Amino acid sequence: MDPMIELCDIIARRPEQFRDKLAWICGRCPQPETLQNDSPRASRSQLHAVIGVARFLSKCPHSRDDRPISVTLEFIRAIPSSFHRSFWPQSYNNDAISSFFVDFLKYISETANASPDLASEIAEYFGEVVTTSVSNQEGNGNDTAISRAFLLALSNNFPPVLQSDADQLIDHLFDQLSTLLTASQGEIPGTLDTQAAANGSSVYWNSYADHMNFSIDGGGTMFAQQVASFEDESMESLEKQEVAFKLIAHTLEKVSIDQKHLEQVRLIAKKQLQSMSAFLKIRKRDWNEKGQPLKARINAKLSAFQAAAGMQIKSLVCLDVDAKTSKKLVLETLALLIDAAEACLLSVWRKLRACEELFISLLSGIAQVAVSRGGQPLRVLLIRLKPLVLAACMQADTWGSSQGVMFDGVLKTCCEIIETGWAKDRAPIDTFIMGLATSIRERNDYGEQDDKEKQEVPAVQLNVIRLLADLNVAISKPEVVDMILPLFIESLEEGDAITPSLLRLRLLDAVSRMASLGFEKSYRETVVLMTRSYLSKLSSGGSGENKTSESEATTERFETLPAGFLLIATGLKNAKLRSDYRHRLLSLCSDVGLAAEAKSGRSGADFLGPLLPAVAEVCSDFDPTVDLEPSLLKLFRNLWFYVALFGLAPPIQKTQKSDSSTLSSSGSMSAIALQAVAGPYMWNEQWSSAVQRIAQGTPPLVVSSVKWLEDELELNALHNPGSRQGSGNEKAAVSQRTALSAALGGRVDVGAMSTISGVKATYLLAVAFLEIIRFISNGGILNGDTSGGTSFTASRSAFSCAFEYLKTPNLMPAVSQCLTAMVHRAFETAVSWLEDRITKTGDEAVIRESTLSAHACFLINSMSQREEHIRDIAVKLLVQLREKFPQVLWNSSCLDSLLFFVENETTSVVNDPAWEAAVRSLYQKNVREWTVESLSYAPCTTQGLLQEKLCKANTWQKAQHTTDVVSLLSEIRIGTGKNDCWTGIRTANIPAVMASAAAASGANLKLSEAFILEVLSTGIVSATVKSNYAGEIAGMRRLYNSMGGFQSAAPQQGFGGGLQRLISGAFSQPQQTEDEAFNEVSISKFVRLLQQFVNSAEKGGELDKSQFRETCCQATALLLSNLGSDRKSNVKGFSQLLRLLCWCPAYIATPDAMETGVFIWTWLVSAAPQWGSLVLAELVDAWLWTIDTKRGLFASDWKYSGPTAKLRPHLSAGEPEELPDINPVDQIIAHRLWLGFFIDRFEVVRQNSVEQLLLIGRMLQGTTKLPWSFSRHPAAAGTFFTFMLLGLKFCSCQSQGNLQNFRSGIQLLEDRIYR
Repeated sequence: MDPMIELCDIIARRPEQFRDKLAWICGRCPQPETLQNDSPRASRSQLHAVIGVARFLSKCPHSRDDRPISVTLEFIRAIPSSFHRSFWPQSYNNDAISSFFVDFLKYISETANASPDLASEIAEYFGEVVTTSVSNQEGNGNDTAISRAFLLALSNNFPPVLQSDADQLIDHLFDQLSTLLTASQGEIPGTLDTQAAANGSSVYWNSYADHMNFSIDGGGTMFAQQVASFEDESMESLEKQEVAFKLIAHTLEKVSIDQKHLEQVRLIAKKQLQSMSAFLKIRKRDWNEKGQPLKARINAKLSAFQAAAGMQIKSLVCLDVDAKTSKKLVLETLALLIDAAEACLLSVWRKLRACEELFISLLSGIAQVAVSRGGQPLRVLLIRLKPLVLAACMQADTWGSSQGVMFDGVLKTCCEIIETGWAKDRAPIDTFIMGLATSIRERNDYGEQDDKEKQEVPAVQLNVIRLLADLNVAISKPEVVDMILPLFIESLEEGDAITPSLLRLRLLDAVSRMASLGFEKSYRETVVLMTRSYLSKLSSGGSGENKTSESEATTERFETLPAGFLLIATGLKNAKLRSDYRHRLLSLCSDVGLAAEAKSGRSGADFLGPLLPAVAEVCSDFDPTVDLEPSLLKLFRNLWFYVALFGLAPPIQKTQKSDSSTLSSSGSMSAIALQAVAGPYMWNEQWSSAVQRIAQGTPPLVVSSVKWLEDELELNALHNPGSRQGSGNEKAAVSQRTALSAALGGRVDVGAMSTISGVKATYLLAVAFLEIIRFISNGGILNGDTSGGTSFTASRSAFSCAFEYLKTPNLMPAVSQCLTAMVHRAFETAVSWLEDRITKTGDEAVIRESTLSAHACFLINSMSQREEHIRDIAVKLLVQLREKFPQVLWNSSCLDSLLFFVENETTSVVNDPAWEAAVRSLYQKNVREWTVESLSYAPCTTQGLLQEKLCKANTWQKAQHTTDVVSLLSEIRIGTGKNDCWTGIRTANIPAVMASAAAASGANLKLSEAFILEVLSTGIVSATVKSNYAGEIAGMRRLYNSMGGFQSAAPQQGFGGGLQRLISGAFSQPQQTEDEAFNEVSISKFVRLLQQFVNSAEKGGELDKSQFRETCCQATALLLSNLGSDRKSNVKGFSQLLRLLCWCPAYIATPDAMETGVFIWTWLVSAAPQWGSLVLAELVDAWLWTIDTKRGLFASDWKYSGPTAKLRPHLSAGEPEELPDINPVDQIIAHRLWLGFFIDRFEVVRQNSVEQLLLIGRMLQGTTKLPWSFSRHPAAAGTFFTFMLLGLKFCSCQSQGNLQNFRSGIQLLEDRIYR
């Protein structure tokens, strides 16, 4: 069945394309002549085909093919025949038949809803079918179980019927119900006083309840008769009642019936609703049945009641809105529905799912009727709804995470009524809300009640408070919040909730939820209240009159208030309010820290810690690099001062001391300070996580004047003089210096800090915690602009904050030494974070490399600082970073910062020639070292990047950049001879790599001879060529757009046989914009041209080098011109073009073609590093293809072995063979160039891209698989050993962290190479 469904879904998406498949499915359906037999039969495959066609129509109702609908209509006509067991396959049991009807009717209903035309056709046949099925339930020689299964499925998915058929169907259903309900009619004593309802009398609302109470409690005989009448109903009868009620409701929804039938429907539904309340009031012990049979009966009866209620609601929709009688019926129905809902709430069966679903349906009907009518029905409903809400709150769980289905249903109904009636009739809505809000203030006389009764009252109040809070969150209207919040605040400040209690906890939770909505007035009132409450708990210490109140006070301080602060921080979206809240929270933390600092033990952390998650949340969007007021900066300083003082920061030493242990509250301050540095962490882990998040949004703790940094008085003010940590306590000062020395990794001895006071040592410890934690949490990326996604700029590097401390003038030597040590510790932490994530792949690897790039770029920019010691530190750290992570050498952002930062950084209003000269000299030295280092390992990629930067410099049209770059690069030369640029043997000394580097440079050199390559001159020429090609594409695009597009020529059909098998598929896309149309035309053109080159090469034609190079360069420029486009169109075409650019040189396999290939591949991976994996994957596939086709280095046949092929059998056994038409040496040289490019890429990606390393590993494994297929030609010897060298270099990476998971495979590869 599943394959048929999948096939139909595919056909529905493209019906015109798969007309034959659709015809095949229709042909498998039962044919009309078969269905018209006296005893038709259907096979399993035919039934599957029927379901498939019905599903197709539901998904594609406007299909032009008439066969599906004709087949479906014929089957609908034959449904009465399916009520015989002989119609179905023998393997179909009742469940399978029921499942078939459910699926079939579901698809037919969806089809009718989607297409009015098809709905009318279905209606012509379906009414008679339904009527027949209803009449067949009583026998007549048919299998009644099948007809009941059909009706049960029909009650959930009811297709349209004609008006005439609807009247006939209603008559049949009435006849059936008259038989089913005869035993239960008239059993309920007392009926509603409809005249009282019409007059609006208050007696009306209680009349029915009075009758019910009388029937249950007043007459034992009558009550017993009711129970007996309910028990006399069979389960089959209950199921038939439910189906009949649902069918009538569906019929009322589809067509209009006459008034007589409508009155009968209302009478039946009314009696069902009347008996519902009596039924729900029967207790378990009053039933004769027990256990599971009783539960099944209750579920069936409740389902029938739910169907009857739905039928009554549908009948009200048919009423005339303006008629007086309709208002009376509406009021009567509302009374019945509300009484039934109350009975559900109080019933012993309220936990049953059927009872919960009945209650929800009743509430939905109440809301639907009242809201649609408005006016008096709405006002009357709101009067009765309040007791219903209070009853639901009485039944709900007080503190559970979910108050139950009934509570949620009441909440949803209240929200619907308030939201819909808000604009229509505001006054009764306000009265209803205020009535609920004031119910929590209703005082009862507890003096005459026992303790148990006293505990029952708050449960209702607690749940009403929760409901009102949920209500405010759901509707989010400031007017509603302003009505409720003052009452809550008054209760908290002056009412019963002024003392610690469950009521106070619930009110605090409610006001914080309302404040989180972001309405300014309520936000400010709530925050002031919560701040005052938190500070009062601090002063009282959480003491209470008894153990219960003390426990509640502790819960309020540790859980409720902190959770409320966090909820507000999470909910606020307005920037102004978030800024205000940030200031208020930081002020609260400062006040709490000062007040708690004087307390003994660890209570300071106990009070400040719970606030940290809220502070972290409100600082999550704060950019620490922006200018801010000194007052806010000092609040941040105070927070971190107390974080360091109370030991709330996570440990910053990577290895913990073995003798460290969790300390008690009586532990010495020295031990606490050291444990805060070394660990283990003493507090809640959520607080540790919060401190890390706060660090990402905290500005550096210095200001321009740095007056307060040196001012002892201001730091002393953060201490309470009487505390053990006070400024006058020398023992505390020594402990802080010891902790500071440990935090700095022992770079500064405690003895060297003797001139640093205790408070300043605490401040420096706070700075160390802050700056090191920045790198522990996320590698040192600050909050800021997230528009770049995972790409981080230098301004978001946390080193920008750490270096701010070094700019402070006239620091004491000890302080300066500590700040310098702090920067080095932060750097060590950053390196450790990067090394720990070296095995990551995917997005995590991108984040790691972006973090590394941001830090390197910042250090490069810092080389232009005015302070010499800062420049020295930046250079030292940059060199260490480059040695640890050599991939920064080829990072485009780093190279940008290195080549072009002088123009921006050295421009100053202060004329300082000495500083400018020093910066320029330092810059030139580092640029040369950087360029030579990168050329020595990956000359291809380095030249490609330099060419990209020269293109950028040309577009800027600024002479200063070009002059500086030219003066540096003009001295750098590489070649096959002796190299003076670097010492020792590097990758660039490999002949194949150097030949590939010459090809990547774009120089027209004879690679078989010795040469010297000037990086500058070739780079400028190639950059100019690339710029020209990019300009050509841009000009063609502008011309095309200005002309409004033009028709592209039809693509030619000539195509290489081998290439056609590897590259297939159409690439034309629907024309949407001019740019997309231009891309489509251009892609078609370049694909056609590249195919022509391949065709010519396969036929033995000579390659036109210049034409091939021009075509490839233009195609590459086209690809790169769409690099920043977000559009997904033409993706297939661009993929095909990229694949051709990678495969064509391998197909043609000549030195000239491979030179062009290396040039454009280098261009692609340099200009678009994100395409590196795509390009390398295609190249690896092409390389492995050359092995399979025995080309070049892998031409293992004897005829490609050179002179030895002619000297057989003189040198080797066998007959002599003629040399091939293609020169194998040219193909081997092509492989040599290709291999040099692979080695170059290996050096670039070995540290930062596991994906590309694995691609290279795949290439090596495929090449070394047995039996070996290397060429025997003497010219292949050098290339063979070069390949072996690449294999050994790859195997040497098995100790790298990023290849730990692949060590066994690399060891097998290494063994294969050595053998």
